[in-house]
Amino acid sequence: MRSSYEKNLLTLDVALSKEIKYMLKEEHYLPGDKLPSERKLAELFHVQRLTVRGALNLLLQDKTIISKPRSGYYVAPKRILQSIRNFSLHSEEDSGQLTYELYDFKKIEADNYLASEMLLPEKSKIYKIVWLYSDDTQLICINTTYIPEYIYPDLTQQIAASAPAIDLITNNCQITLAKSNQKVTLLYADTKTAQILNIPVDSPLMKYKGLMYDKQGHLAVFFENNMLIDRFGFIREVVL
Repeated sequence: MRSSYEKNLLTLDVALSKEIKYMLKEEHYLPGDKLPSERKLAELFHVQRLTVRGALNLLLQDKTIISKPRSGYYVAPKRILQSIRNFSLHSEEDSGQLTYELYDFKKIEADNYLASEMLLPEKSKIYKIVWLYSDDTQLICINTTYIPEYIYPDLTQQIAASAPAIDLITNNCQITLAKSNQKVTLLYADTKTAQILNIPVDSPLMKYKGLMYDKQGHLAVFFENNMLIDRFGFIREVVL
């Protein structure tokens, strides 16, 4: 059983974590801003450093802050909300706007992997479109979308650069995406992915991939997103 001191310490940890979070909001700390040191926080709130450390650990767990070795604690970047209902990305409140840039566009033939994933014959004509998503602070996602040629026969690089692939399909082709099959897994960045995202090789990433179908059950899109693991949260529905 925990001693009364341990119970009080836990209570202080929780209370102090809420006070620090309130301080960050009231003093208008921004993502990337450095927090005061443990010593200064202990002096500010008149508590022991052990209590400060416990409170900071709670804030690390709920991703309010991040820790940088030999540097200190910083306000965490805002997470991006990934809707698994309408396939859209939305910033959390006050986190700024997402921007996107076309990285690659080409027409390819389905190899064994794509044919298997998309349930198409090998050598089927497919558009491969790669987008890079960023927020105000960093590059956060590599989005690779594959569209069968029959969905958008006259798709060009210029058209592809005008909007994300899903918007192109729903707006330009008048296709309603009605059903999907999605999966989230963990992977580790290879050399090329690490270079694009500017992260160390073998850094953990979240791989979010899926198939999208129209109302008639025809395949419209196969996508694979490589995401910074600490920047995304998944939700079933987004209030627009």
